[in-house]
Amino acid sequence: MRLFLLGLAIGLCLLLLFFSLGIGGRTGQPISFNHKRHQEQGIECLTCHPHYKDQTFSGMPTLSTCLECHKDPLTQSTEEEKIRQFEKRGQEIPWRRLYGQPDHVFFSHRRHVTLGKLECQQCHGNIGQSDEPPNRPWVKMTMRWCMDCHTAKKVTNDCLVCHV
Repeated sequence: MRLFLLGLAIGLCLLLLFFSLGIGGRTGQPISFNHKRHQEQGIECLTCHPHYKDQTFSGMPTLSTCLECHKDPLTQSTEEEKIRQFEKRGQEIPWRRLYGQPDHVFFSHRRHVTLGKLECQQCHGNIGQSDEPPNRPWVKMTMRWCMDCHTAKKVTNDCLVCHV
C-alpha cells in the first residue's frame, strides 16, 4: 500500500511539473514558421498580420500571402513544402491563435498599437527574432497585468473601456 501511495504521489508531482512547464498546454502550429528568417528578408509584420494597426484582431497569414513567395520552392524545407500541400488540398493554413480574450473583454490592436504607440514586443516578446513559432503566449494577459500597464502609461482603468 505504501509503495502504491508513493508511486501515486510521484506521479502527481510529475503531472504537476508537466503542466506547470507548459508541456501539456503547447499549441503546435501547422507550419514551423521562422519569424527571424522572414524579418531578415525585410518582410514586415503587416504582410502577414494585415490588421494589427487598425482592427481588434491582427490577422494571420493567408495561404495566398505565403504563396506570393513560396509558390515555387525556395529551399528544401519540409515546412515550406507544407504550404504547397495546403494549396493542393484547397485548404487555408489552419493557424492556431495563442492569444485570446474572454467574450466579456474588448481588446483592440488599433487602440494599443496605433493610438497607444505600443510596440509588438510589449505583449508578444521578441517574436521577430524567433526561429520557430511560440507554443504559448509570451505574456499571461490577466486583468491585473493589463491594469498595471494602463496605470504605468496613465491610461484609464475605467471598467467600461475594456468590459462591454
